[in-house]
Amino acid sequence: MSTQNVKVRVNPRSTGTFSTETYKKHSSQISLKPEALELARCRDLDIRTKHVKVVELIDFDETTNCLTTRKLKAQELFLTVWNSTYLLGRLKGHQLSDPDTLRARITEVGSWLKMYHLSSIEETPEDAGGDWLEADFHQKIKDIRHNRLIPESKLVKIEKKFGAEIDSLRKPDYLSVNGAFPCRLHGDFTIYNILMDRQQNLHVLDFGDTRVSGNLEDLARFYSGLWAIAQTNSSRQKLLGDLPERFLKAYGISPEITETSYFRCNLAFNFLTHLAAQNYMKNLLSWNSNREMNQITKAGLEWIYQQI
Repeated sequence: MSTQNVKVRVNPRSTGTFSTETYKKHSSQISLKPEALELARCRDLDIRTKHVKVVELIDFDETTNCLTTRKLKAQELFLTVWNSTYLLGRLKGHQLSDPDTLRARITEVGSWLKMYHLSSIEETPEDAGGDWLEADFHQKIKDIRHNRLIPESKLVKIEKKFGAEIDSLRKPDYLSVNGAFPCRLHGDFTIYNILMDRQQNLHVLDFGDTRVSGNLEDLARFYSGLWAIAQTNSSRQKLLGDLPERFLKAYGISPEITETSYFRCNLAFNFLTHLAAQNYMKNLLSWNSNREMNQITKAGLEWIYQQI
């Protein structure tokens, strides 16, 4: 294979190699088998809406822990939104040719996510719960404290405000009482993990964190990203401001869910995750990318501080 046709993308957990037709994902830190199995399940069940589906699985080699998917002529949905909604991006020629279609596609993600969650209900163990979030929340607090990313006085308040509620996830009926149900999750369902192709179809990728847990984790993950991005300037507020609620309605759930303690705990966790991820990735991102990511992080932290 000619090296001229190969490009490499690296993140802290995996290395991705692009060729003319494929994307090969390698990792020495995590097994890619659960991701491969989930892509295969989505393919076999044909889990898709008119314009949203998962990336195409080609092969998984367990001996080399290499996952191969079809390469797409597409870019991150996040970049589609972000680059066209700030001055420097527009000066570089980034424009939204059809904002209404983009809004419709983002709304449709809610319909796809509901279909995806319902596809695994019959296979989900009856005693499955959402206590995954408990351990990860406390680990996130530990990491943030270690790296001094939030003043200790505020971090203590965050633990007190959200920690007790998250610890309640161990209760057997917690999910049902809070309008949620256990199912197979994507696990990192963000705007960064969706591609938009030239026909304005969306492709969901990166199932590396797939697991069984409460469905609202995926829902709140996508919602929180949309909401925070919309807070960063007036152009994004105009484009995205009402989409978090539209997304929830397309999923089939009332926007009032955002006022529940469980959903708010998920929002807080997601905003803390964005802070920790940005810190973890700071040496891999350019100065300008760090500055831009900080706008999203800042919006999330301001929301958290208002709650405490």
